[in-house]
Amino acid sequence: MNTMKYSKYIITEPKPIPPEILAKMKAERPKRKSTVESTHIMQVDSEVIPDMFYVDCVWLWKGSSQDTVEIPHSHSFDEVIGFVGSNQDDPWDLGGQITIWLDGKEHTLTRSSLIFVPARARHCPIRFDRIDSPIFFTTMSPSKKYERKDEENTPDPSPDSPKCTIVSELTKDFSVAADGSTPPPPPRSSTIRGQRVLHLEDDVVKGSFYVDFVWIYEGNGGAPAPEHEHEWEELIAMAGCDPENPNDLGGAMSIVLGDETHYITKSSLVCIPKNLRHCPWLFHDIKKPTLVFTAGPSSVYTGSHRQQ
Repeated sequence: MNTMKYSKYIITEPKPIPPEILAKMKAERPKRKSTVESTHIMQVDSEVIPDMFYVDCVWLWKGSSQDTVEIPHSHSFDEVIGFVGSNQDDPWDLGGQITIWLDGKEHTLTRSSLIFVPARARHCPIRFDRIDSPIFFTTMSPSKKYERKDEENTPDPSPDSPKCTIVSELTKDFSVAADGSTPPPPPRSSTIRGQRVLHLEDDVVKGSFYVDFVWIYEGNGGAPAPEHEHEWEELIAMAGCDPENPNDLGGAMSIVLGDETHYITKSSLVCIPKNLRHCPWLFHDIKKPTLVFTAGPSSVYTGSHRQQ
């Protein structure tokens, strides 16, 4: 049993599926025209950790589908839907084709994408047309719990309706490093090979909240942020990409939470309460590609290590 006081903030699995939903899924499975293989790896909301915002993570491994998932709906809160490919030579290559309906219109995705869905915007269904290589599929929101209004309770899109935005390229030079107002952390030798892929903040898409995705392919090193804290809850996530064992990071990462150092070898959501000091965040002998991402219910990335 882990007796460290902050270990409860590290989540390594999804929430249990209610029995009635599980039974419905099992009954519908034979009717579906889909060969898509997937793993639901992690999930969190305020029911899992008080005051934490909603995040859900799925790996799509391979296959194709003629069916759609989800139905048209909307939320009373903003949402980000993410699809991130795993091609090391071109991480913006989705490695397949996904069709999604946004604002009542059909969109075909072949590039890694973050989709900002503002409150009240109609979105879905989704069709996984072709999954050729692993694709990370995530949904997240500043809301403490996932709730929605289905199609019959969602107004038809109009010229005045809020519009969804697809971001499929890295448009902002971003770092979590301290600015000039805070001493930088001591220099460390780094052999990390990786690539920042996608980023959202309010100055990238108006109204969006902070989201940042980076691939760590191999090596030793760490994030450039020194010890700091935020006035908002933050998520630091690490997802292994091995279809045979997606929970295995293929190495270890460590992060300081308060006065504790936590070593992590499994795919994990590290849920950091507001005003909890955290970091350094280090990568130890990573041997398998690991997708890391950070997010928070703030329009811009701020912290005690940066000028406000």
